[in-house]
Amino acid sequence: MLTIAQALKNSKIPLVEAEIILAFLLKKDRSYLNAYSEQKLLPQTKTLFQNFVKRRKSSEPLAYILGFKEFFGLKFIVNNSVLIPRPETEEMVMKALSFIKTKKNPLVADVGTGSGCIAIAIGKSNPNSIVLASDVSTAALNMARKNAKLNNVTNIEFRKQDLLSGSKEKFDLIVSNLPYIPTSKWRRLEKNIKTFEPRLALDSGENSMQIYNRLFKQAVGKLRKNGKLFYELDGKVIELSADDLAETARE
Repeated sequence: MLTIAQALKNSKIPLVEAEIILAFLLKKDRSYLNAYSEQKLLPQTKTLFQNFVKRRKSSEPLAYILGFKEFFGLKFIVNNSVLIPRPETEEMVMKALSFIKTKKNPLVADVGTGSGCIAIAIGKSNPNSIVLASDVSTAALNMARKNAKLNNVTNIEFRKQDLLSGSKEKFDLIVSNLPYIPTSKWRRLEKNIKTFEPRLALDSGENSMQIYNRLFKQAVGKLRKNGKLFYELDGKVIELSADDLAETARE
């Protein structure tokens, strides 16, 4: 029978990744692997480990293999119907929470919610907020609903819609992490992204701002007094006031 040490050595993937996979399968911390390196693996654990390693060798992201990703201290279920939450997107959540902290029952829209990571992190951290999370993908919305339930967040309404079309509300804050990778650049992305993550969540069309420009036009008149729109572009969060939004939409 294969021992923990032998399994890790034979994996031929980065040791850290092999340890993460095996610790996940054993439901133990990675420190356990070193302490009990000579422990023999059960046949079913060995088979699962080898299958997971094979998937990783094919460049499938570790988050999809494990079925979850941590974001803002919370656990999110993920599969290839949603983009894997990125650490840099946590800046969006922090800025959003800072902006709405003085507002009473702030109304927030998360446009293109995907896994729901932004909406859920905001709703969890500010229970007084009311969050509208929208997406065009039914599969993504189903995943976001599961993640809200997993994290015990109930102050979110999920809607299937194209950006803000159909929304009649006025928001204190609109946040969005929409596709901003032009098609020409998407075609050159690394295999682990282009092959496995949903193109719908990445490919923006002819240019980076194509989908955002549609959002800006729809968002005009949908911000409350002193409201703002935050959007992510190339890993940076950009802020627009209602006046900025109106001017941008006219361009």
